[in-house]
Amino acid sequence: MQNHSKLSKYFTLADLLYCSQTQTKRKLTNTPEQQASIEALQQLAINILDPNVDQFGSITLSYGFCSAELARAIKKNDNPHIAPNLDQHASHELNSKGKVICPRLGAAVDFFVDAMPNQMDEVALWIAENLKFDRIYYYGKSRPLHISYGPQMSQFVQLMNTNQITGRRTPGKGGIGVDAITMIKQLRY
Repeated sequence: MQNHSKLSKYFTLADLLYCSQTQTKRKLTNTPEQQASIEALQQLAINILDPNVDQFGSITLSYGFCSAELARAIKKNDNPHIAPNLDQHASHELNSKGKVICPRLGAAVDFFVDAMPNQMDEVALWIAENLKFDRIYYYGKSRPLHISYGPQMSQFVQLMNTNQITGRRTPGKGGIGVDAITMIKQLRY
């Protein structure tokens, strides 16, 4: 599949490959080696991203697919904030030993809604109430929302805490299904 091939109604493969600051700055190739990664990115675009555009209007992707090359480059940043074996940005890619980098499989993207950059709690709540997903990592009302789509479809929401001094992000509360929706609603008040 060509990088500019349409994955969905609104997104091309390139949109999910070339959206991170590190990739853009360093002009990395960031191409999936596994066909299953491309298929997972397509499912993410169709089932998560397109419905968000239909509901809220245009969105900006801030971090999509992460190849091994991009992961190495990000790890050189001051605050890398990545966990390739957990966050599903590596999709179905393999490590140097031929093992899947993230056993959760699927694919993940971080994004914000252009018209609502300070209301990502409302976006997270709408997703939790209306879409099937694997995981949401919620970093705050004004931060991009991390969402994944994959085989587990756990409907799990993780509230992330950010250390104000170091910038390091760590898990806070987490919940599944109705508990996750309740958590997000509590954030709004």
